[in-house]
Amino acid sequence: MGNEPSLLPPTYDLRTLGEGTAIYERLEQMADEMLAAAGEQVGCAFERVPAFVERACRESGRDKEYYRRTTRERYLADLLACVVMNRQFWPEFVARRDTVLILPDCLRRRGEECERKGSRYGARCAVCDESCAIGRMTVEAAKRDAGAYFSDLEHEKQFRLLKRGRYRDLSVIGVACIWMLANGMRAAEAARVPSQGVLLNYCGCEHWLDEPCVTDAVVERVVEILDAKARARATL
Repeated sequence: MGNEPSLLPPTYDLRTLGEGTAIYERLEQMADEMLAAAGEQVGCAFERVPAFVERACRESGRDKEYYRRTTRERYLADLLACVVMNRQFWPEFVARRDTVLILPDCLRRRGEECERKGSRYGARCAVCDESCAIGRMTVEAAKRDAGAYFSDLEHEKQFRLLKRGRYRDLSVIGVACIWMLANGMRAAEAARVPSQGVLLNYCGCEHWLDEPCVTDAVVERVVEILDAKARARATL
């Protein structure tokens, strides 16, 4: 008794779920039910994951690409995490004056022929292809006084450069695959940069395909977030 806290725990208290290992039985039940519900809603989008993971577990020479072994269940959990983080970060995202899009290489329609230009904040789209999703997002962002730059793998370094320059009151919209987006939003949170995430509709880079392809994303979702932020800020 003497080792128990004298005050109620400030956040969660797993003891309310039961005693001893009964706590973990409840957690396993929760996971089963949540994953089953997620599977009913969006499971059809992940039907090919088990076969991919099986191949990835047999391959050699790609140990550093451990994310290739991400299971269907982990995808579903990270997808939920992205949605929940969008909700959690929204108020602070709205409160920040400056917005920057962080964009992935794999979304370039012209691939290596892309005419993007370097800048102090990262490579920037030159809109060399008006049908390219990157170009369309960049144009829509500019209309709303938002920046747009290609992602630097060192997220924290890129955030520092942005905040020290034009975007001192920084918030970001990240566009990425599920695995990268979940990790990127957590990195932004650690750097105290509120974010919103937009998912690639599918993976297509060299980490997932031997012959990479151009990926896709819903440009209208980026526009929707920018416009919703503008409306929300008008009421502050």
